Amino acid sequence: MCDINLPSVILAGGRSQRMNCKDKSFLEVGDKTLLDMTIERLQLQSRRVAINTNSHSFKYKRYGLPILHDQLGGFYGPLAGILTAMKWAGDIGYEKVITVAVDTPLFPKNLLKELCKKMEESNSDIVFAASLKDHKRRKYLHPVFGLWKTYLHDDLRRELERGVRKVTFWSEKHKTSSVCFTNDLIDPFFNINTPDDIIIFKEYLIKK
Repeated sequence: MCDINLPSVILAGGRSQRMNCKDKSFLEVGDKTLLDMTIERLQLQSRRVAINTNSHSFKYKRYGLPILHDQLGGFYGPLAGILTAMKWAGDIGYEKVITVAVDTPLFPKNLLKELCKKMEESNSDIVFAASLKDHKRRKYLHPVFGLWKTYLHDDLRRELERGVRKVTFWSEKHKTSSVCFTNDLIDPFFNINTPDDIIIFKEYLIKK
């Protein structure tokens, strides 16, 4: 069974270069920001939600959630946020933590339940989310969306300090598995990287 108190962390530390370096967390779609939508969806699955960002903006503080700044200085990419999530969850007594991306607010409402189920069945150290993409229906991994055993923290820190930056390059040395999710109308892990993506996202919200 998956504990509703299992900690979860929203990774909101990207540079947003294709959005003119604006903080994507506060991009508005209708009357909500991407961060609003991500928090609402995640809190249906986890009661312990934190935000990983290196921003010191007051906008993050207004949510009343723990704000986790990267443990390592400099820009280390999503692995630094995953490391920080592991440290936070481990410090509050948990052996697992889930991470999601702030620019992908349509992630499945049963994400945590299915990742937990897969981890129990496979005894994996890491379980990634995946989806079917393009007309060939190939499985596409979404490595920022994962359930991680927190004991991996020390190994990940060492690898980051050695220069590893790609999630899957590091994860392949551990036992991993994945769960594939589908949505007939849109990739459930559709992420918003450009102004055009916002248009597609709005069109989906109108259709659904």
